[in-house]
Amino acid sequence: MGLLFSCIIGLFLFISLSRSYTKTGISHPKGMQGFLEPIILFVRDDIAISNIGEHKYEKYMPYLLTVFFFILINNLMGLVPFPPPFGANVTGNIAVTFVLALFTFFITQFSGNKNYWRHTFATPGVPIWLLPVMIPVEIIGIFSKPFALMIRLFANITAGHIIVLSLVCLIFIFKSLAVAPVSILFVIFMDCLELLVAFLQAYVFTLLSALFISLAVQEHH
Repeated sequence: MGLLFSCIIGLFLFISLSRSYTKTGISHPKGMQGFLEPIILFVRDDIAISNIGEHKYEKYMPYLLTVFFFILINNLMGLVPFPPPFGANVTGNIAVTFVLALFTFFITQFSGNKNYWRHTFATPGVPIWLLPVMIPVEIIGIFSKPFALMIRLFANITAGHIIVLSLVCLIFIFKSLAVAPVSILFVIFMDCLELLVAFLQAYVFTLLSALFISLAVQEHH
């Protein structure tokens, strides 16, 4: 339910953004457009262009923007202490992070050019007798990259929620309301940190996805 609701929020935000562009043009951002536009430009300029390059980034922008806002919306929804769909730890579910990492894996592999596969199966400058060792290492690297993406997002989001739950449970462990003010203060502090982590993990996942894609599409120089 949380997963579907985050998709609805994302569609609402970007349909509203698209409509605001048609009404006001691109030179005078207002309302939702003014809030989202700097984030979109940040993803484009500091993540896509800086890693993939000016000539090839446009092809991958839809995916990078989608995955950035999808993770961000779900991270923020998980911090809202209300009944479902809010409060659902969607990105703390390893099945969700597995599918996101799988998307990055398939996009990377299908985007791979001759230079990418040459470095995988016939690394330039490596002696022929060393290739039986290097090829398995390179193949392992192909799968370890998305695996790291999956675990990093899952572990960081889950760890934050576990700490918050542990702090709340101190009230019941000590069986005293005297612990409640201290526990609540620490929970608020952790939620502020989790707010930072929500943006940071969306950025890191998108950045590494762009980096892995860039390794597949870069030309031989």
